[in-house]
Amino acid sequence: GACMAMEDAVTLGEALRVTRRADGSADWDAALQLYQKNRITRTGRIVLSGREMGRLYHAAGVERLIRNSLWKGRTQERFYDAIEWLYGWNVNNCLQQG
Repeated sequence: GACMAMEDAVTLGEALRVTRRADGSADWDAALQLYQKNRITRTGRIVLSGREMGRLYHAAGVERLIRNSLWKGRTQERFYDAIEWLYGWNVNNCLQQG
């Protein structure tokens, strides 16, 4: 959605910035390769994690009992430990994933 589009724009901008030629011109080939290398990993992780989180959230039967036992006693803050990588993304680390 909109958040992914914003991440894409920031990552492409950073890729263009760090691959700029000595004369100041944009090296689009290098920038797009760097962008792709970093975005494929993150977007794939988001899709796969989203599927698993949905399955875990909607668990039933034995899976529900196991899920509840794993999360029992956690503080509210600790519920988000597993997805800190998702919400910790920023302009300073967007090119460090590839």
